[in-house]
Amino acid sequence: MLFKLSYQNMKKSIKDYAIYFLTLVLGVAIFYMFNSLDSQQAMLQVSRFTTRNY
Repeated sequence: MLFKLSYQNMKKSIKDYAIYFLTLVLGVAIFYMFNSLDSQQAMLQVSRFTTRNY
């Protein structure tokens, strides 16, 4: 009985939680994307190239 009630409640609120979950996943992906730019060889070469011109 309690399991059935909790399952029905979860089915009703899955759309609300899906928005929060997708936003969280997107935020984490952007965070790791910007953190990984430091170790990319192409970005290191670009930064060396731009510092020589100035």
